[in-house]
Amino acid sequence: MIPYGLLSVLLLPIQCLGLFFFAKGFFPYKPVFHGYAPIESDSPPAVFDSVIFMLVDALRSDFVFSNESTMTFTQSLIASGNALPFTARAAPPTVTLPRIKGITTGSVPNFLDAVLNIAESDTSSSLQDQDSWLAQFKRRPEPGRLIMFGDDTWLKLFPGMFDRSDGTSSFFVSDFTEVDNNVTRHLDTELASDDWDVMILHYLGVDHIGHKSGPKSPFMPEKLSEMDNIVKNLYNHASKKLEQGKSTLLVLCGDHGMNELGNHGGSSSGETSTALLFASPLFEKLGHSFTAPWLTSDGYDYYAVIEQSDIVPSISGLMGNPFPMNNIGVFIPEFLDFWSEPEQLTLLKKNAEQMYRILSATFSELDTPVKNVDALLEGNDVDKIRGLWHKIHDPYFDDTNDPFTTLYSFLETSRNVLARTSSNYDIPSMIIGLLIISWISWVTLRRSIYATSPDSITKIVFVITVLLHGLSMFGSSLVEEEHYFWYWIASGWFAVQFAMSARNMSRGTALAWIGQLALLAVIRHYHHTGQKFSGAFDLASLLSLKFSNGTLWTLIMIQHLMVFKNLRFYVFTEVGSIAGFVCSFTPIFSLFSFKLSMAIESGETVPSYLAAITPISTGADNLRKRAQAAFLAMGVCLMFHFIATVWNTKKDAFKFIRGVFYIVEVLLLIESCTTNIPLFLLYGAVHSILRRYAAYEKSTSMAIVFTGLIWQHVSFFASGNSNSLASLDLSNAYNGISGFNTILVGILLFVSNWSGPIYFSLSTIVQLAVHQTRSSSKSTFSSIEQLVTTDYLSLIHAFHAVSLLAVMSACTVLRSHLFVWTVFSPKLLYTAAWFSLQQGLVDTIGGLALTAIGEAL
Repeated sequence: MIPYGLLSVLLLPIQCLGLFFFAKGFFPYKPVFHGYAPIESDSPPAVFDSVIFMLVDALRSDFVFSNESTMTFTQSLIASGNALPFTARAAPPTVTLPRIKGITTGSVPNFLDAVLNIAESDTSSSLQDQDSWLAQFKRRPEPGRLIMFGDDTWLKLFPGMFDRSDGTSSFFVSDFTEVDNNVTRHLDTELASDDWDVMILHYLGVDHIGHKSGPKSPFMPEKLSEMDNIVKNLYNHASKKLEQGKSTLLVLCGDHGMNELGNHGGSSSGETSTALLFASPLFEKLGHSFTAPWLTSDGYDYYAVIEQSDIVPSISGLMGNPFPMNNIGVFIPEFLDFWSEPEQLTLLKKNAEQMYRILSATFSELDTPVKNVDALLEGNDVDKIRGLWHKIHDPYFDDTNDPFTTLYSFLETSRNVLARTSSNYDIPSMIIGLLIISWISWVTLRRSIYATSPDSITKIVFVITVLLHGLSMFGSSLVEEEHYFWYWIASGWFAVQFAMSARNMSRGTALAWIGQLALLAVIRHYHHTGQKFSGAFDLASLLSLKFSNGTLWTLIMIQHLMVFKNLRFYVFTEVGSIAGFVCSFTPIFSLFSFKLSMAIESGETVPSYLAAITPISTGADNLRKRAQAAFLAMGVCLMFHFIATVWNTKKDAFKFIRGVFYIVEVLLLIESCTTNIPLFLLYGAVHSILRRYAAYEKSTSMAIVFTGLIWQHVSFFASGNSNSLASLDLSNAYNGISGFNTILVGILLFVSNWSGPIYFSLSTIVQLAVHQTRSSSKSTFSSIEQLVTTDYLSLIHAFHAVSLLAVMSACTVLRSHLFVWTVFSPKLLYTAAWFSLQQGLVDTIGGLALTAIGEAL
């Protein structure tokens, strides 16, 4: 029989293969029209000669329009009628790459673009052969000249499109300043030149500040003032060009917004509400009047709310270019007054004809002859489109009383239908993936029941948990609020164990489960996550208040002292008092120095007395060096611990495993935000209780593992994570890194967001080591490694296999669901990360390596 340790490693690539086949079928690229819309001679004349497209990453609507905004010049343009403001609704996923696709082609990008957005070297998402308002400039009889400065995502999407460019990596979020200065430094030269028709400027500082310290960061007002000054500079340039007889359109917009934590990727109002502004002295003659600024409200709807895709036909129409072939946007009606009424109708009809080409390729029933127009107008959306299209092509349509109402009804209905049209799923590939994962689920679940140590109660509860969790994946609200499932399971499991312990008259064990219930009550309220209560006041919010910073930093210092104590008395116990102190103190001092410097650099309130502990210098370079020092000190400690264990004549696998656990805790603290560091005090208390439980005579390895699995998930959500892409915290993914590196950033991103599960994964192995040491004379297993490869990996693999199968099944069954791209698809990505990184790398490979080395020593 194949040892399960080897079998678990062999199952990983098979499970990856199943996931690959399913993802290949579920995330195909949407079919698009290739080629370019023809240039037509009867199009209404262009209003503008050139365009400056200023995209400020994560520019939420209130950043520009509210009375709390520092963009006062921009607001003065709105108040004077020289600018037309809108709130542009961005479609999920609210990350940069798909949003740039949407605001250049007018199409709804595939959800897979959210993944490709992270892969900086990816070129498969290129728009080189797709129509866009940029490409239409290049296809003019006298080809337009395009320049771009800023986020290098544009260079990936439009290779060879720009005559001049200077790209900046968008992923190094620690930089607030240089990333924007690299754009602005080109402006004086380019504005003095006349050899361009389109200027793209993509500023990243607002987004980076949001990721590091949220929308209320003290750095945000200054950054918005900087953006406002750039708008002023660009508008003054447009005014001077108009005096010279050339009109320039200035467009200011965001690609997405951000939530109250500063993150994005989901579908909350803050993430989807972006500022949009069209500015030019020519707009004054349209006679529009607006109040600016608006009073801040709980919502983000300022002025008229449009879809972000509407930017594309509006720019194309104003510049006299054809509408891109894949555009589903609608020309913004506020701009129609630049033309006569016949020209307005011509423009809207061309918008309708372009959109009908997409509709006819999507819905074959549109070709059915129309018999009763009025009946169709009362039918479903597709029937309504057929009826409206028939009315538009009536020979006397232009003479009717409501041609504009009919055209806009057709355009808006068509846009809504096309925006929610399902992807072209590859069902056979999805079925192959489901069959592979179904087989693995059966193998692992069967083994978890029959091949593990005897503990029927734990096995029954485990199977019930797995099945209930799998069923919950079919409910959108249950996926969004999954943390409640784990809080309930944890409470129920701890209560069951307490009742069993009380019945067996095991006082110490009963107290252990009461202690866990008490700690759970605190931990579950540390962060409010999910959708319903995300951003609500919680313990983390309380500790983040200015008057609470003393309490927060006191807890942080206590946690650092606890780690120092663990290193000193459990890791470096046999190297001498001085050497042990130095080995234990160095990584803790480096860690605390880095965290203190980062807090001050991020604008967090820090007690004044702490500044004297370590010299504080500002700048990203200083933070990088401090983080590198902390990483280096931790690495040296790990290497020293290994060498000391090898040279020690008294080999002790348990002490080696325990030492690695405490050293890795330093890494987890490096990658945790300051407000989450006190959580590790609570985690440490849980670990201490479980370690004592593991030493009790009536404890079972199955109960230890199942409890550890529960705490992995509880800690994940208690840290502020959820099943939304917006909860991914990028703020610590660049610690110690000077530039973007896919592998290093990916590893640090995982460690920072899965710090709790990693902690409890290692904690469970330590507890199993305690359990084996206590019961080695009675246990049917002869080593720690056997406990890990039987009970631990069996339960972990069974749970993740069934969980993955359930999520894949839900995505298949509910592929036409309204929330398939906002709820179920992100959950599939998270489940894939849990399987491949947490289960694959940490639990399986890491757990086996740790115990194998411990046994070998």
